[in-house]
Amino acid sequence: MSGHTADGARQRAAARGPVLRLLAVAVAVLLILVVVWQVARRDEEVPAATGCAGRQTNVIGIVGSEKEAFLRDARVVEIFRCAGLNLRIDPDGSLDMVARLSAGTAGYDFAFPSSTPAAEKIMEKLGVAESFRPFSSVMGVATFAPAVEVLRREKAVETVDGRDVVSIQRLIEMARAGRTWKQIDQASANGGVVLLRTTDPADSNSAVMFLLIASAVLNGGKPLAGVDDLPRVMPDLCRLVSYQGQKPDTSGVLFEEYLTDGVRRTPMALVYESQFLDRASRHRVPDGGDHRMLFPNPTVHAWHTLVPLTGPGGAAGRLLRDDATLKDIAAEYGFRPQGRALDDRPTPPVVVEPPDHQVLEAMLGRLESLRKTGTCPP
Repeated sequence: MSGHTADGARQRAAARGPVLRLLAVAVAVLLILVVVWQVARRDEEVPAATGCAGRQTNVIGIVGSEKEAFLRDARVVEIFRCAGLNLRIDPDGSLDMVARLSAGTAGYDFAFPSSTPAAEKIMEKLGVAESFRPFSSVMGVATFAPAVEVLRREKAVETVDGRDVVSIQRLIEMARAGRTWKQIDQASANGGVVLLRTTDPADSNSAVMFLLIASAVLNGGKPLAGVDDLPRVMPDLCRLVSYQGQKPDTSGVLFEEYLTDGVRRTPMALVYESQFLDRASRHRVPDGGDHRMLFPNPTVHAWHTLVPLTGPGGAAGRLLRDDATLKDIAAEYGFRPQGRALDDRPTPPVVVEPPDHQVLEAMLGRLESLRKTGTCPP
């Protein structure tokens, strides 16, 4: 009897074996499918606040570093979430992002460089026709009260329309003569040539803004009309860039240097006005110190231009352009929202327009060639 029972148990176990193995395989396959679905899916359901979208679409942007704090603000993230967009950003220098996007756009829904010329280059390379300009920032000179007085004696700070400005023409003349900070101020510990410190034009848009300002001064106050105008401005542009030595890759790094070690290392830096007027970020200009911002004469408006690469990228651009609360928050971070008058923002006395991005690209190519030779033309 017991033998028959044992045989039956073995038969039942043998019969169940394939079923259990099949069930195990099915469970494993199901788990794999769940994991793949979780990783690959783009839309997800999240608890929705009143009036907010329940379904979220990930929207990933590669953005200029000067906008990182604004786009990571919890209020901005929540406004995007209520619009059904789960915002993620990858900060980078505006010119570096051109190279990265040219290598392939996989993973990015929009690019958000710091100027129209950089955006135009991205649009041309990727065949995009649409763009959004939600806010701008004027280029400014971050400096210090003692440096302003020293530069005033050298006529590098002048008064235009009742406002102190930094004369780019005079800085060009001082660079030609090799005038140093030590020569104009014996108390200075900086032995370098008197220059407006910038980022590296090979990486960052803010340095390109300086090049177009300086080139307009060298061209009689007008933007360069074409590449044929480049030979007469390149010697001075080369000096203004190469005499700085090693330069930061991004405007965020340059501004941090100004805040932490400015008097000794960075007595004058070209920054976005938004960085200096930003009252919302953790890293901002302290109150009551010697920090000063003057406009360069001339200056330029840098339009932060969003280039959509997908449908969700276009939705992000429209939201930044149209949402009134986002405009208010952008103003807190020092930006000038499109269509919004800001009574606390001074008007720069002299503004120039950038040349075509093809001219800027040719300018950067020639600077790179001069960098490789190690010498500026006479």
